[in-house]
Amino acid sequence: MPVSDKHEMVLIGPAESGAEEWACPTCGRRMLLRWPPHYEKLVLAPGDPTAAHVGGKGGVRLASVEVTPAPAAHVPESERQWLRDNGMDWDSRSA
Repeated sequence: MPVSDKHEMVLIGPAESGAEEWACPTCGRRMLLRWPPHYEKLVLAPGDPTAAHVGGKGGVRLASVEVTPAPAAHVPESERQWLRDNGMDWDSRSA
């Protein structure tokens, strides 16, 4: 799916769960983020799925992300299994 626009997410504040609530004023995307070590992302409203959603806090900004898989030989099986368990088939193998 090609990316059409870049939308800036803004931090709304903490949710009751302790996660952070983020929203996109352009398309209405809303999500909850919990940071590592117990990372979670829950999309409450998808907004524009073709837009690249960016944002930041504390002086750090995320402008763009490029994901390049490491060669399979360099990714331990335990990490590939974690990726598969979380919906990411890193090297297109069946689980």
